[in-house]
Amino acid sequence: MSFLDRIAQSKIIEIVLTVLVYCIYTAVIAASIAPSVWLLLRVLPGLVGPVVSGEAAVLAATVRAAVVLAGALYLYVFSGSIVQAGMVRLLSLGIKPGRYPAVSLTTIRWLIYSGIYTISIRTVLPLIPVTFATNMYFRIVGCRMGRNVKLNTFILNDAYLLTIEDDVIIGGGTDVSCHLFENNQLILRPIHIGEGSLIGARSYIAPGVRIGARCVIGLQSYIRSDHVIPDGSVITSLAGLDVRTAREIERGRVGPGRRAGTGRKE
Repeated sequence: MSFLDRIAQSKIIEIVLTVLVYCIYTAVIAASIAPSVWLLLRVLPGLVGPVVSGEAAVLAATVRAAVVLAGALYLYVFSGSIVQAGMVRLLSLGIKPGRYPAVSLTTIRWLIYSGIYTISIRTVLPLIPVTFATNMYFRIVGCRMGRNVKLNTFILNDAYLLTIEDDVIIGGGTDVSCHLFENNQLILRPIHIGEGSLIGARSYIAPGVRIGARCVIGLQSYIRSDHVIPDGSVITSLAGLDVRTAREIERGRVGPGRRAGTGRKE
């Protein structure tokens, strides 16, 4: 058993590491909201003014306060995008594609930056879909992104391993994931999406996938790890199939005159 394995099995060490990691998250959140807090402290008291009476004065003060609070929220969205994306990028520097044991310094770094990315998913990115701000966030993270890319999703895991060429559209709820966790190992592989391709809503693109130019990936499609989709392909999902049949179709064993699940001719 390695030294790191022995540490991982210690409850005391687990508690200490958890507290330290959440201290990092707290610091990231504090840095993200600092501009909004400054705005509230500097502007809100002057706009609201002293205690007012009368319906008109109360209404005016309420409107001014609401405007400042809304502005503070969106200031957090943009400052949080920059701070959180920058931290994800910093923590992912030097982590290359490959396999890493569950108990390793690389996996610990991955867990920390994934936690910061989760903060972004919960508080920042849902408020800026299909905007320059979403693209800015993932460019800061390290995504190699071309021009005129439309992102209607914010689930681009490990985006520093992702390449998106010009004129790509990715539909809402799509999960583009450059990582898997299996056999007690973290697996990181790059994903490439070619120019002019369309990824339908709620699809899943697994690690190692390479999608060619001008492809159409249909609604709710599942593209397995390391698949290469040729240029101009049109892919559709096959709903309601059991796993065995789906795999046989992928391998070309199910076709005209063959019975699903057996690969034998009728």
